[in-house]
Amino acid sequence: MSGTAGRPLRDAPFSPDDPVRVSICSITFNHAPFIRACLEGFLDQVCDFRVEVVIHDDASTDDTARIIAEYAARYPLVIRPILQTENQFSKGVNPYYAYVFPAARGDYLALCDGDDYWQDPGKLAAQVALMDAEPGVALTYGRTDAMKDGVLIRGFRGGAERDFTPDQLKCGGGVNTLTTCFRNVFRGPPPRFLIQSPIGDLTVWAVLGHHGSGRFMPDLVPTVYNLHPGGIFSQVPRERQTFMTIITLLNIAAYHGDRGDRAASRANLRRVVGQLALHFGLLAVIAEAVRKSASSGIRRLRKKLRRQP
Repeated sequence: MSGTAGRPLRDAPFSPDDPVRVSICSITFNHAPFIRACLEGFLDQVCDFRVEVVIHDDASTDDTARIIAEYAARYPLVIRPILQTENQFSKGVNPYYAYVFPAARGDYLALCDGDDYWQDPGKLAAQVALMDAEPGVALTYGRTDAMKDGVLIRGFRGGAERDFTPDQLKCGGGVNTLTTCFRNVFRGPPPRFLIQSPIGDLTVWAVLGHHGSGRFMPDLVPTVYNLHPGGIFSQVPRERQTFMTIITLLNIAAYHGDRGDRAASRANLRRVVGQLALHFGLLAVIAEAVRKSASSGIRRLRKKLRRQP
């Protein structure tokens, strides 16, 4: 492909034979008020490589699917829609692992859901350049602002603003998901134990920890994270967030254990204990653990005594 440097994706003369370097991965559900801004932020990206947008609509009941189809008709070599007729999330299906990642053809993946948007036309170019130059970096990310009731909240802290080692990523180190671009290590079947995790992005970072480190890029223009009643996680009650996090960490621990990484598995189990202690109180967790241990020990002793002549 030639002649694309300095031109946004909407004007780049892609050919169907050009290799895809980056797949922007997006999931939507009833995001009609936000989806145009999201897609325009994608199309504003200025790159000298081919980018595709794989966008999954989970059977929205508003105009989201119609708007996506409209953009796909205008930019058929950029936007690849997956439009469901039945909601998959309600069936316990993670759309990223089940539909979006398997369809993505890029060497790198970038995440941004349909109710958020990017402000930096050079975002993807900068992230790809860094990972091309540094093979040991598996994940790049930046800062985000937030939007609530039409008011921009600058300096919003939805994730860590520092680098992560591979071991820290394996524990699902939290970053601003809509800022990320990372290596596509998700070709092939979805990772065992992770496909139905209630918090999918933490599992992505955990997988990437087996392939490199995480790099915070402070010079990227902040993205915009929309806080609204339809948000899947941000508007969930705190107690339910805790349970979702615990289940996710257990899934991650099982994934690492399945790979033979006992250190990462144990590290995530320790985080589970920490979450339980925060929620129920440290003494209650210790007391329950002692009770379970004692009960198990008594059962073993009784079996041993029954076996004796």
